[in-house]
Amino acid sequence: MSTFIRRYSRYLNEKAMSYRLVAVDFTKMKRGVDGVMRTMNTEKLIKTLPIIQNQLDALLDFQANPNELTNGVINSAFMLLFKDSIRLFAAYNEGVINLLEKYFDMKKNQCKDALDIYKKFLYRMTKLSEFLKVAE
Repeated sequence: MSTFIRRYSRYLNEKAMSYRLVAVDFTKMKRGVDGVMRTMNTEKLIKTLPIIQNQLDALLDFQANPNELTNGVINSAFMLLFKDSIRLFAAYNEGVINLLEKYFDMKKNQCKDALDIYKKFLYRMTKLSEFLKVAE
């Protein structure tokens, strides 16, 4: 159990760090067409998305398989992470959509950063789908 408790603790620490950096809880922010991530300007978006990426990485590092979810403590931590993963994915996805909509209006260095963020987004979506298969 201690391994999974440490991994869950790492996620909570990363979530607290994210809150300190941007003063927003990504799992509780307004979503949709007029949501926070959809209305954010380019510069702030390029600074905010890596913070979401770090939080999502900490969440995905839990790495439990279905056989290990028989323990009540591990299962509870996994369920809390699962709930956060859905909300975090929604915020991350909306931010990337906003970034891609603004891509052709960006400066060259912003385009490089945006492309790097998008490549990392694709990699994390693969890891997230594996996480969700375990949850299934």
